[in-house]
Amino acid sequence: MKVNITARHLELTPALREYAQKRLAQVHKYTDKITNAHIVLNLEKDRHIVEVSLGVSKNKINARATAGDMYAALDLVMDKIVKQLKRRMEKIKQHKAVPSYSSVANMVWKDIEENVDQVQRSIEKGLDEIRELSLVTQTVSEAIETITDRELDFWIFRDSTEGTINIIFMKDDGRTGMLIIRS
Repeated sequence: MKVNITARHLELTPALREYAQKRLAQVHKYTDKITNAHIVLNLEKDRHIVEVSLGVSKNKINARATAGDMYAALDLVMDKIVKQLKRRMEKIKQHKAVPSYSSVANMVWKDIEENVDQVQRSIEKGLDEIRELSLVTQTVSEAIETITDRELDFWIFRDSTEGTINIIFMKDDGRTGMLIIRS
């Protein structure tokens, strides 16, 4: 990592340079992808301003802090940099948590193969066909209307008044019957 420290309107003492590098080393523990760092120490009247620009992979992270003394300004700006780095690394982790297309495709194919096995086992047990449907919530009169309108032999529904699962069926003589399933 290339570190460049610039001082404007003040003398860059070895202690100040060492402290800036020490604080930058603490930031380096959050990611090893820091390629370069530029720290600008500036003094304007009684304001001590520190600007930091980090090259992280293909991005730049910038922060600026002002304080009453240069060491405090360095602490503030490095805290800002750490916060930005943590946020950036969290985004990367969240992005990597999304499975790749190939792994999703493999999961889908595995699920399809399991369902095919289930259907084959059902056919072996003597079932010719398996259908899946959603349970409709309606009243008994709505269910009777459904079975007559669609000309069905039977209709399974959840009774909206009692909450039971019912089966309405057509008898051979054209009348209807109902089975109430209680659990």
